[in-house]
Amino acid sequence: MIRILLVEDDPSQRSALEEYLSSLSDDMQVLPAASGAEARKALQEQEFSLIVSDLYLPDDTGLDLLKEVRKTTDVAFLILTGQPTIETAVEAIKAGASDFLTKPVDLTLLKKKVESLLETVNLKEENRRLRARLADTFSTSSIIGNAPALKQVLERVSQVAPTDVTVLLEGESGTGKEKMANLIHENSRRSDRSFVKVNCGALTKSILESELFGVVRGAFTGADRDRAGLFEAAQGGTIFLDEIGEMDLESQVRLLRVIEEREVMRVGSTRAVPIDVRIIAATNRDLLDQVDTGEFREDLYYRLAVIRLELPPLRDRKEDIPLLFNYFVTDFNERYLKSVTRLSPELLQFFQNYDWPGNIRQFRNVLEGMVVMATEDTLELKDLPDNISRTPRRKDVGDEIRPGIAMEEYEKAIIRKNLAHFGGNREQTAKALGISERTLYRKIKEYSL
Repeated sequence: MIRILLVEDDPSQRSALEEYLSSLSDDMQVLPAASGAEARKALQEQEFSLIVSDLYLPDDTGLDLLKEVRKTTDVAFLILTGQPTIETAVEAIKAGASDFLTKPVDLTLLKKKVESLLETVNLKEENRRLRARLADTFSTSSIIGNAPALKQVLERVSQVAPTDVTVLLEGESGTGKEKMANLIHENSRRSDRSFVKVNCGALTKSILESELFGVVRGAFTGADRDRAGLFEAAQGGTIFLDEIGEMDLESQVRLLRVIEEREVMRVGSTRAVPIDVRIIAATNRDLLDQVDTGEFREDLYYRLAVIRLELPPLRDRKEDIPLLFNYFVTDFNERYLKSVTRLSPELLQFFQNYDWPGNIRQFRNVLEGMVVMATEDTLELKDLPDNISRTPRRKDVGDEIRPGIAMEEYEKAIIRKNLAHFGGNREQTAKALGISERTLYRKIKEYSL
């Protein structure tokens, strides 16, 4: 039921507006109030989706009522006035009015404004429900961990998932980009439609284009029938483009057109097919570096990176290793009829100090092999497979430095990488780099970042 509070002191106008608003929908309930006092009493007794109030009331003003309402709720608020001025309109909007309408009221315009405001209310409520559902999903999902670095990503996912915005997931191989993409889809408005996965690095150019965009009969040798592509298969749902940095430049041009035009053209066809698909892309490469070298289109990068989420490597989540151990071992015990229950303190310390270049995927594979070969309920250092070094060493920052490169280039790269990591937040970037915001700002201007 949609409840509208109508605050109007003129009896004839109040009656006419009440009748008209009530006629807009069978689910519309309009409660009339003749004064500010009556409106406040009604607001104490029940909740409303929309307040429509005259600017001048016998005991108050609509602006005073609006300011009071805004202290406790963001309910949609439409101001009506018979004496419109620019100053009044500006004051109303500054006070938090959702919209402004002059008297005598144009009923057609009123209908449009009410429908628009109620649609916004519905979207806000749907987003609220989805965020609440997302929070529940996290507590039982396959995204395991409590590390601050992971929690920060999940917090951003809770904001992103209910929208249709394009997302670029960045991170090393094995950090769980596909799982994160699936989590975003499951908690979106598209969760009841397809989630289509494409590994862009596993397909040649010709196969990738026909797989993504479809093909018509006779387009090339072997094309013996019309076939829809994966974008069409994902209609209404989500397509996940993994390893997007592996895509060739020609395919990038076609993908850019799909994103901009919201339509695909099958290989060999001249007819465009409209699509409604959310795009999530992922890469373990630095796409900005590829942009600099000409390997990746800059315009496509910014189309994909509307929201960037960088997944932390396992070495930055070492406090999550016991949780991951319990999660994986429970599955392995059941699958291989084993009874492994714990790690020795020495092995746990080793795991938490190890660099894990393959991240969670590598950790899972190592554990699986150890459980299969286990003869006791406790895993020990001696149970480590031969391909895992017994003397783990974290990468030193100096390992990445190449002789002959100017210091300014490294400084520029470090600043750009940190700005990207913190979503352009200069305060967080300056803090992470150990410099003042003023110094950071000067460096940004100096390097044209």
